Amino acid sequence: MKRSLLLLVSIFALLSCTKTEEEPDRVVQIKVSKDGYNPDKISLERGEVVLFKITALDDGISAGYGDDNVGHCFYIMPPYDVMVKNIKKGQTKEIKVKMVYPGDFLYTCPYCSGIFPTKGEIHVR
Repeated sequence: MKRSLLLLVSIFALLSCTKTEEEPDRVVQIKVSKDGYNPDKISLERGEVVLFKITALDDGISAGYGDDNVGHCFYIMPPYDVMVKNIKKGQTKEIKVKMVYPGDFLYTCPYCSGIFPTKGEIHVR
């Protein structure tokens, strides 16, 4: 019984892991500014490992909001729940994600979303 439970938990943990160090199948370049993300719609295949390269074109949120929240960020909402923080003007940051869940998923900048139109959608087939 304990072995079965441990096996199920291990399988769930393995399947639910989306941030990865695997080699990417695709690279997606994203530009972010106070005007939003470009592109703001991305279509991907389930099972693909995607390297997102996010470049900030402007300053985003200033240091007046606290040191933890400067520039822009890139956050894919749950169930992916992965984020790149503090992307400053002219800087490019990267994150690799395995697209294991099919459907439509919002990506946004939690710092800016109430101030600027920074959101986009990922469709996983």
